[in-house]
Amino acid sequence: MTSFEKFHPVLTAHLTLDWLTQTPVKSIDDLFSKPAVTTAKAEKMPSQILDTVKEINHIMRRVMNDKELTWGITDSNSDAFVGIISLRGFEAAAPSGSIEFIIDQDHREYLAEVVERAVRFSQDHFEFNQLSITFNDVSSQTAKELSGIGFVGDGEQRFTIQL
Repeated sequence: MTSFEKFHPVLTAHLTLDWLTQTPVKSIDDLFSKPAVTTAKAEKMPSQILDTVKEINHIMRRVMNDKELTWGITDSNSDAFVGIISLRGFEAAAPSGSIEFIIDQDHREYLAEVVERAVRFSQDHFEFNQLSITFNDVSSQTAKELSGIGFVGDGEQRFTIQL
């Protein structure tokens, strides 16, 4: 497998996905205190800036060890930091992965665009046959956006897409 270190930046029509180390820690820490659209695993974020720094270091170690891909999401036009997205599942023998994210509620219009890019990126670079997204609580708007890009809900809080 190719080293994950070269997988940045990743671009969409409106967004730049780059390592979290390219974003000021204060911007990342501020995201955790704002209303956000978030997956179940991404909800457990730090509440203190020192803990945010430790979490960024932990995430980047996992990226450099090819265990996950995590990018900070920035609006390419305004340079506003809007969220974080991760591809996970590289450690398991199963051919399925997961997408985790936290997106500032004020920038939720980018949710479908960034998730769709993560799916395409996964198809282009990895051999997952399925990706899933799990929520503790999902809005009907988020469910509709995910359905619009090919995800199927299981009636609970989990959505999957076949690759």
